[in-house]
Parts: sequence; structure tokens; C-alpha cells
Amino acid sequence: MKPIIVLILCLSVQSVQAFEFPAISDLWFREAPPTAKMLAAYVTVENQTQKDLKLIGAFAPDFAMAEIHKTIDVDGLLKMREQKELLIPQNEQLVMEPGGLHIMLMMPKKRFTVGEEVRICLIYQDESGSEQVQHLDFPVKKQ
Repeated sequence: MKPIIVLILCLSVQSVQAFEFPAISDLWFREAPPTAKMLAAYVTVENQTQKDLKLIGAFAPDFAMAEIHKTIDVDGLLKMREQKELLIPQNEQLVMEPGGLHIMLMMPKKRFTVGEEVRICLIYQDESGSEQVQHLDFPVKKQ
């Protein structure tokens, strides 16, 4: 009886794999005037895993809301559109930069200045539907 239980436990442990987070680079948070209610952060997310990942959201403790946005041109007028999820295929990267994709942070609870860091958490989902949160500290920089 014991060998069967040990075998079941071994198989169970073997089927559970740790969530692999993507590599992060070029992260920064744009310093804004003291009265700004909407701010932006940028990052490059490189999926070096063997599975496709989706970026499905963001949150930041020092802000009322955080969303992933994309800047688009509509008849010569730049507008921002929320992106509910962004696919990051295996071995590819997602680049957030001014004028394109970015993390839009709304209603700051305090002002951030150059030299400080802003905690922003990115929420991912893998092919199995498993969701994980990656906690990141974005340095505040002037544009």
C-alpha cells in the first residue's frame, strides 16, 4: 500500500510546475507635475519561457487604478485605448514606450520624484489559465 501512495505523491509533484515569469528590462516611470492625475510607466517584457503568456492587467498600491493602454491615431488625433490582454508569445518581447503601449496609472495617492521608485504589479496568465503577479519597482525618471 505504501509504494502506491509514494508513487501517487511523486506523480502529483512532478505535474506541478512553477510559474515562469518573463524577463524585465528598461522599466521606468515618467515624473509628472504635482497636479497630474494620470501618469505613465514603461517596460520591456521578454517571454523567455516555453509557453505563451498573456499580460492581463496591472495594479499599483499608490494609485486608484492601473490599466494597460495603447496610443492609437484616429483621424490624426491620438487616443488611448485600454488593452484587456496582450499576448506575449514564447521567445518574443512586448515593448512599452512613449507613443505606444504603456501602463496608465490614475489618481496617485502621492507625488513621485526622480530618484524614487514606484511599485507596479503586472498580472500574467499562462496557457493553462494559471495567473501570477510580478511585483516590480519602476525608477522615476524625467522624460
